[in-house]
Amino acid sequence: MSAHRWVRRMWSGGGGIPAGVARAVLLPAEWLFGAAVRWRDFSFRRTGRSVLRASVPVVSVGNVSVGGTGKTPVASWVIRTLQRQGASPALVARGYGQDELLLHRRWTPGIPVIADPDRHAGVERAVREGATVAVLDDGFQHRRLARNLDVVLVGAEEGLPGPLLPRGPFREPARALRRAQAVIVTRKEASAERAHGLMRQVRELAPEAVVGQVHLRPGELTPLVGGTQDQAASPPGGSVVVATGVARPESVTWGIQSLDLDVGLLKSFRDHHDFTEDDVAALMEEAGSRPVVVTEKDAVKWERIEAARTGEVWVLRQEVHWEEGREAVEALLEGVLKETIE
Repeated sequence: MSAHRWVRRMWSGGGGIPAGVARAVLLPAEWLFGAAVRWRDFSFRRTGRSVLRASVPVVSVGNVSVGGTGKTPVASWVIRTLQRQGASPALVARGYGQDELLLHRRWTPGIPVIADPDRHAGVERAVREGATVAVLDDGFQHRRLARNLDVVLVGAEEGLPGPLLPRGPFREPARALRRAQAVIVTRKEASAERAHGLMRQVRELAPEAVVGQVHLRPGELTPLVGGTQDQAASPPGGSVVVATGVARPESVTWGIQSLDLDVGLLKSFRDHHDFTEDDVAALMEEAGSRPVVVTEKDAVKWERIEAARTGEVWVLRQEVHWEEGREAVEALLEGVLKETIE
């Protein structure tokens, strides 16, 4: 098991005695992290800590935990919605995880996609490139830049509340959701009933926020760009090898199994893993005659690697399917644009 998967298991309460010992040892570090988070929150709320305002409206899509809640596909949905509403959006990110930037360029070609740790500078650069509204990917904790709308995602698989870093996956306590104008519960393998229960919790924690629910469900399997020419239009059947570098590899496994495929082997890497020729060559050799399945996030790296062309590689698409609250969130986005006009 990779270190990344072991940490995730430890965070979720599994992992046996070694993980239990780790959780106990990390308790003081969690207290220190929590104290730092509370002090930072106090500084912004009470002491007039400097906040910069951009020359265009800013919409943030973020979360209160580390990875796996669907920020990138939901941010893409926000961008497309703003486009339909007549805006010229840009995507601004800190630049960690180039795979996400590549995905945004592919999903919404033609929009500015800016990577800059200084989000204010990134937004102003986007304005110079023609943007009339900026969307921050993973911006909830970046409070130095004022925003017109905070959309926060909560994963049904993790629930609320939970231990803070490094003892758990949470960047902030659950009460931080009160800063959001919209909270979206996302689910992958979790049931709709579990997600609905989390929605009730969210409404209690953030009574003034719009609350919605999205199913990040598996879509179609398509051949990797640059794959072998004999790959048929029909997707693979039987046993496949899954290779992925995402925060929650188990959700990828679930998605593939929901398509009636058997996961014969799972090779998981840390989130945002930068796949190399050697990585892919070794994986293709281990797969043998079995098809390999990767996510869209992984595919933007695999497609540039020569070794990926030696076998059958498929890409698992992901769909953002709204189950509740879509119209209310769209109205909030439209309201941001009206602020621009006024």
